[in-house]
Amino acid sequence: DAKPLWALVVRFFEDVLGLTLWGTMRDTPVLVVGFDALNDQLQSAGGAHSGSSQIMTRGLCLSEHQSGRRIPVQRMHYDQDSGRFCADGVEEMGFTQFQVPDPSKTNPNSSVTAILCLSGLPSDLTASILAHEATHAWIKLHPSFDVRRPIPLQVEEGCCQLVAYLFLQYLDSIKAEGDSSSLSAAAPGSSTDAAGPTDKKLRQYFKFSIETDESDAYGIGYRAAAKAYAAIGIEDLLNFVITGIGIE
Repeated sequence: DAKPLWALVVRFFEDVLGLTLWGTMRDTPVLVVGFDALNDQLQSAGGAHSGSSQIMTRGLCLSEHQSGRRIPVQRMHYDQDSGRFCADGVEEMGFTQFQVPDPSKTNPNSSVTAILCLSGLPSDLTASILAHEATHAWIKLHPSFDVRRPIPLQVEEGCCQLVAYLFLQYLDSIKAEGDSSSLSAAAPGSSTDAAGPTDKKLRQYFKFSIETDESDAYGIGYRAAAKAYAAIGIEDLLNFVITGIGIE
């Protein structure tokens, strides 16, 4: 059950990063699935998550992009002789599309349908993957996000890796304070065996993996995002990535 982990990620976005949760992000379905199910969805979504030096894709944010309900309206022109509007191209069946925005959405052009995470991973790793995918969701649901102006892969994945890294640091702080109850039964695979590495050691390794990733999108992207974050903070960084404005 990933619900406690997702609740912690949501709390992190709001209370620690100070980010507004757009639309239905809080209630996004989160599914922990096997490799085959994740791979099937990955193939359908395209290759955006490939290219990392990590062993395999471990999470995926599923989104849809449209402009509300589309209603076909026949093209018309004004006929001065008859004083009426007449249909154009009756033989060709010419139509234009009239778009009706969905008023319930902060961004009527985008929606996030689900977040998938690979099963069988340590709890803290699962949580950091959800933080990464939550950043994709936050970007897609932002009121100014426009699918017609795609964000470069390196930029978006770098920002998502940055948030995952910050979330692991957040876990370090709350666990050091003994406030880890939200994670106690969240996902199978948490390190509780005294013979194995501790959760703290695993988090150190996960952060090290992010820092030393050599791929263009995830590694170089992360280091560029981390540099920008140190200069302007997370909210200004993400808003700039989406809108391209707002930084002096």
